[in-house]
Amino acid sequence: MKNLRTKIAAVAIAVVALIAAPAAANAYTPSSPTGTVTITPGGTSTVQFGGFEDEEPIVFTLTGENGAGGTLSSVRFVVNSTSITKAADEDGDASVAVTLPANASGSYSLAAVGQSSGASAAVTIDSGVAAGSGTALPATGFDTASMTGIWVGGGVLLMGGIAVTVIALMRRRQTA
Repeated sequence: MKNLRTKIAAVAIAVVALIAAPAAANAYTPSSPTGTVTITPGGTSTVQFGGFEDEEPIVFTLTGENGAGGTLSSVRFVVNSTSITKAADEDGDASVAVTLPANASGSYSLAAVGQSSGASAAVTIDSGVAAGSGTALPATGFDTASMTGIWVGGGVLLMGGIAVTVIALMRRRQTA
């Protein structure tokens, strides 16, 4: 009976530990703007995040099509995404000014990650321009109209080859 009570107590402690551990890990739940933030290409907007630890370093990362062309507070990088680290204020709030590149299109993701708490929040930024919405496809091949002379010349050579072959066959039959 005493052995059974010990096992029940051990199971109860394990269950409490399993429930309490995730609750402690989620002590800081950052907040981000709800929905989608819209910034026009080349435009700037400040995005506010909250709920981080006091004065915690926060890494903001902007990722998207030509994300390297965007800036986060006046810092510019030459990669597909750009990042900046800023400290949260005494209330755990942090903000970043986001400037999209002039040729921005599609959606971007702005993530904020607390460096000491590990807490994270993200928001989607829409450029207001559909991805790949250019007026025409870029010229990546050759223009068939400029190849007309080559096609005509090739056709003349082919016809000349056929004519020589026919004449040669006709001479052989006459001499045979």
